[in-house]
Amino acid sequence: MTNYRTSFQMMGTIIELVVYHPNGEQLIRQAYQQLQNYAQRFTVNQPNSELMAVNHNAGIAPVTVEDDLFQLIKLAKARSQDLNNPFNIAIGPLVKAWRIGFNDAKVPSQNEIKAKLGLVDPTNILLDEANKSVYLSQVGMEIDLGAIAKGYFADQVKRTLVDAGVEHGFISLGGNVLTIGYSPKNSNHAWNVGIQNPLAARGDVLRAVPLKGMSMVTSGINERYFDVDGQRYHHLLDARTGMPITTEIASLTIISEQSVDGEIWSTAGFLPSVAEAMDYINVQAGIEAVAVSKEGEVSVTNGLVDQGGMIVPAEF
Repeated sequence: MTNYRTSFQMMGTIIELVVYHPNGEQLIRQAYQQLQNYAQRFTVNQPNSELMAVNHNAGIAPVTVEDDLFQLIKLAKARSQDLNNPFNIAIGPLVKAWRIGFNDAKVPSQNEIKAKLGLVDPTNILLDEANKSVYLSQVGMEIDLGAIAKGYFADQVKRTLVDAGVEHGFISLGGNVLTIGYSPKNSNHAWNVGIQNPLAARGDVLRAVPLKGMSMVTSGINERYFDVDGQRYHHLLDARTGMPITTEIASLTIISEQSVDGEIWSTAGFLPSVAEAMDYINVQAGIEAVAVSKEGEVSVTNGLVDQGGMIVPAEF
């Protein structure tokens, strides 16, 4: 079976695509263009993006956006209003204050943090379904889709490929993996995807997970951080305190059907303890998780079994 594959940089990460299809080369080109379009429209890193038009008009006027961006903001707002978890798309002002992941990252003053905390309430994102408009009701508010966008992009690319007749494929947007069918090359008829050990060097795989048409998304405190005076500050911020989340979790991997759900829960599940995270995720339909503690202990939700080198669905 002929397969086509490519790897390229976009959105600050490495993207890999594998497609089994006679017209795979053209389909990969189309996927590249699709991702490029999303990256230009949905980012906060380009001043003229469609999303930044919303942010620039905070406290001024509603902005009409394309339906896909509107629906993603609508979904993200709904998830952000659950105060039991740290997922929050209105966290943009805090992200900008910390700048974690950029060369000018810094610890904001307590006064600056206090000022930003008044701007991160997701209920102040006002949506008009009829006009597909988004209005941030306070000057200084900013939507940041960084915790959800890549999952949405991956889902849309998969939909396009499946509609074109692709039955086997692999989509990786950095730490976000989405599969189509199974890998024809593997004897277990699955895409075997590794979980990075968050306490070791890049490339050190802690466990592998066999995926068949499923998504796997990992977030970790080791991904983006900086050190000041012996203190490490990671990029997962708590909108209640303005500081990085205090947690015993080093990394959280979500296995789900939709990659956008994996993105949401890989942030939403970052609770203070592993036990709290497992209990919280166990009651979420269609969501499974693998948590690695700061001590290196691996925990899984009820639908998974840890076999040491491999983590498999309980019914696999």
